[in-house]
Amino acid sequence: MAMLAAPPALTIPPNTFCFQPRRIAVDRHRLSAVDVEQVAREGDVAMLQDHISNITFCNMNGERCPHCGQPADPVLLTVLRLAQLSIEYLLHCQQRLADSLAVHARHLQDARAQLAHAKGLASEQAARLQGEKEESRRWKKLVATQILLQARPSGYCKCHLCDKAFMSNALLQAHMQRRHLDEGFAETKKVERMEMEVEELKAKLREMQQQLATGREAEKLRREEVWQEGGKRCDET
Repeated sequence: MAMLAAPPALTIPPNTFCFQPRRIAVDRHRLSAVDVEQVAREGDVAMLQDHISNITFCNMNGERCPHCGQPADPVLLTVLRLAQLSIEYLLHCQQRLADSLAVHARHLQDARAQLAHAKGLASEQAARLQGEKEESRRWKKLVATQILLQARPSGYCKCHLCDKAFMSNALLQAHMQRRHLDEGFAETKKVERMEMEVEELKAKLREMQQQLATGREAEKLRREEVWQEGGKRCDET
């Protein structure tokens, strides 16, 4: 049986993560149309996914207040910057998990294919082994019978209806009942029919012998009568 190949080592890219520079301008028109409260209330993940790239990689350094024109609050910019870096790292982790899952799925598929192949080989091997066992048992039985027949040339019981021989009369009788019951029945009927014909011939023979004895007795009586009649005639003369 072919040996199962060891699964290849996982090839997940090494952790070479680094943050990307922010070069995308803020899309004020799209962001102004978003109802943040509604997104939070309805759990609109699709809306977040639609804006995640623009929010994560937009450049906030040059942003000013649209009302007074002053630069944005540095603390607020720091919070936004940290939020962008956190989202970018989480996106990186999500991608690594997806890559790892894809690698494991390929390995699982390969393992299943190897397992199916191994099962097929095992099934073929089992069938071949079963055939060899049956052939071995047949040859062992044949050799044992041959040795027995050679060792005891006159010590076995041979079936007179076929070429099989058995070690005992019980086995021969079982064979006759199993294989030659119809033939034995026909043979018995034939013998019974012949016996009936013989009995009929014996009866006819006895009848013929009786008739012959009766005829002989009648002939003897007739001769005696003739002899007596002839003697009377001689006395009268």
